[in-house]
Amino acid sequence: MPIFLQKLPNIAKVQSPVWLHFVRALCIGASTLMTYQGYRNLPLAVATSVGFTGPLLASSFGLLFLKEKISQAKILALVTGYMGVLFIVQPHDTNLDLYYVFVVLGACILAGSANTLARKLSYKDPAFTIMFTSTATLGSIALVGFLIMNESVNNADLIYLCFVGFFGSLSQFAYIKAVSLAEVSFVAPFEYTRLLLAVPIGYFIFGEAINLGQVFGMLLIVGGCLYLSRK
Repeated sequence: MPIFLQKLPNIAKVQSPVWLHFVRALCIGASTLMTYQGYRNLPLAVATSVGFTGPLLASSFGLLFLKEKISQAKILALVTGYMGVLFIVQPHDTNLDLYYVFVVLGACILAGSANTLARKLSYKDPAFTIMFTSTATLGSIALVGFLIMNESVNNADLIYLCFVGFFGSLSQFAYIKAVSLAEVSFVAPFEYTRLLLAVPIGYFIFGEAINLGQVFGMLLIVGGCLYLSRK
C-alpha cells in the first residue's frame, strides 16, 4: 500500500474500461478460493498436476482471444513443461473425488482468463494500475466477508500471512509486468519454474525426498523455457 500511495495520481487515470478491471479481480478471487478447496480435498500430487494445466490454458487463451502467433517453440515449451511437472509431482492412481478435480480445472480456467485480461488491460494501463484495482476490489470484498463471518485470526500465523501477502503482491506485479512486455503464450510456460523452487524447499525445509524422476522433470522444465527464450 505505501508503494500504491506514491503512485496514486497515476493509478487514478484508468484508461481501460473499469468493468474489465473488476471482472479480472473477480476471476482472481474465485480462482483462489477454488484452488484452496481443491488442494484441501485432493492428494497434493494430483492437485498440483491438474493445477499446472493453467499455463496451457493461459497460452491457449492468448492464442485464441488476443490473436497471438502460435509457434513450434511455444507448443514444445508448454508440452515439455507439463511433462516435467508430471515427472516432479508423479501423480498416482487413487480414489479421487472428481468434483474437486473439476473445481481445480475451473480455477485454472479463471486464472487463465485473469492473465489474458491482464495482457489486454496492459495495452492502456500500467502494471501498478492493474494490480491496484484487483487488490482494492478483492480486499474490499474480503474485508466485508471477514467482518460478517466474525472469524478470529490465529496470532501465531500472522507472520506467515504477512509473508503470503508480501510475496503474493510481488508475484502479481511481476506477472502483470511480464505480460505487458511479452505475449501471454510466451510468458505462461515460465510458470513451470515455480516447481524448481518447490522441490528444493521441500527437501531442505520439510525433509521430503527427491528422486531421479523429479530431477529429470526439473531438467525438462529448464530445457523447455531456455528453448522458448532462445527462439
